[in-house]
Amino acid sequence: MAACRQARMPRTIRRRSAGRHQPAQGAEPTVLHTDQGSVYASMAYNELIRDTLIVRSMSRAGKPTDNPVNEALNGWIKEELFVDFHIDKCTDKKQVEQALERYVRYYNDMRPCFAIGYDTPANYLKRYYKGELPKRDTFSTRELSELPKFVKKRKETAAKQSLPGQCPLS
Repeated sequence: MAACRQARMPRTIRRRSAGRHQPAQGAEPTVLHTDQGSVYASMAYNELIRDTLIVRSMSRAGKPTDNPVNEALNGWIKEELFVDFHIDKCTDKKQVEQALERYVRYYNDMRPCFAIGYDTPANYLKRYYKGELPKRDTFSTRELSELPKFVKKRKETAAKQSLPGQCPLS
């Protein structure tokens, strides 16, 4: 099943998104952060994103804390699928597919999102392509680091709080 899913999922995504979401001229790349699952490490997935403005970012193996935004989003999606879309009541594959399609339409077209000013993702994307949203420079000041930001911040705070000659962990 996993090997089959690994090859099928990227092809399905490509087929469904063909011709959509072409990057605007001068657009910034999108950073797509994922875990190290077989789908995201597959050659098919890498082929899918090759000609896009998607920059890959992967969590370290077994470290869900590298990806808290996606982990939280996955939790919210699962909860909404069970509580509001009753996916647990589906009795066959077709019903699950229909529930997922309804949820995707809801999520993109009706569900307000705090991070984009309580707009819907579909409307926000339309506004982006119309040039109605201000350009943001989110990359020029970014500092690349092997350490997650929260670890780096903790170390900096600990170093500031420790006295000279004293072990910061004591």
